Amino acid sequence: MYLSNIFSEKYIFKVLWCTLGYINCLVVTCSEGMIVYDCDKHFKRIYSHSCEDKNMKEKYAKGIATFECTYLCVGNSNGSIRMFGPDEDGQVVFLDRKLIHAAPITDMSSCKQNLLSCDESGCAVISHLDCGELMIIARTKVFPGYPCTITEITRMGFLAVGYGCGTIRMFDPAIKITNGDAEDLILPMMIQVSAHARCITSMSAAKDADLLLSVSEDSWIRIWKIHSTTVTLAYCYMKEDTLFMGCQFITRNGSTFCTTAYNSPYITCYRLKQ
Repeated sequence: MYLSNIFSEKYIFKVLWCTLGYINCLVVTCSEGMIVYDCDKHFKRIYSHSCEDKNMKEKYAKGIATFECTYLCVGNSNGSIRMFGPDEDGQVVFLDRKLIHAAPITDMSSCKQNLLSCDESGCAVISHLDCGELMIIARTKVFPGYPCTITEITRMGFLAVGYGCGTIRMFDPAIKITNGDAEDLILPMMIQVSAHARCITSMSAAKDADLLLSVSEDSWIRIWKIHSTTVTLAYCYMKEDTLFMGCQFITRNGSTFCTTAYNSPYITCYRLKQ
C-alpha cells in the first residue's frame, strides 16, 4: 500500500510507527488532521481526528510523540497539543487538549514521561506527563529569526533542538532559572553548535551511545559526540546536491544509520568505520 494513493489530495507532515496499547500503528499527521492505521490489519484506518477547533485558528497537525505505548500526542498549528490513548476496550480515543505554545508547533519528541516540543517562533518547551495530563516544566527563550525545525532527547537526557539557520542548541532540563514575574521557568542554553550551513531537517539520538545524528539541506551528514559540557564532531559525510530530509540510527550503539532525501525514492544506509 502506498501513502500517495491514500493522501492524493492531502499534505503529509509527519508519520510515526508506534504501539498504542496492543495495536501496532502507523500515525500520520496531515493537512486534514491525524489518522491512525492498524499495521496488523492491512493498514485499516481505525481512528481519525480533525485536530481543529472551530473557535481557534487550527489549520493542520504537525509533530507526533508517544509515551510508553499508552499516550499519543499530536501538535497543532495554533500551538496546542492533543493527547490520545486507548480506552477500556483498547480503542484509540481523544483525551485532552492543552495550549502549550504561542506559535505553530513544528516537531515533538519524548523520553519516558517527558515531552519536548518546539515551534516556528524559535521556542522549545519541556513538559511532563503527570496522571495523564501534560504539565509545563520550563521553556527556552525565543531565538528570533529562524524556527525550530526538529527536536531530540539524548541518552544523557539533554534536550537537542535544531533550527532553520543550521544551529543545534542543547539544554539541560535539570537546570532552570526564574523569568522575572513569569509563571514558567526558563531553560538556559547549555551548548550551541553551528552544525550546518542550511536548515536542519532531521536528527536522531543513539539509544546506547552519546551520539547525535543530524542532516540538513546543505548536503551534509554529521554525527556529534555529546559530552557533559561540550559537543564534538565525530563523523561527517557530504553527498553532493542532496537535500537530506530524514535520518535515523537503526542500531542502538549508533554504528548504522539511514537517510532520506528530497525527490529521491531511496533510503540510503551507512555503517560507521570504527
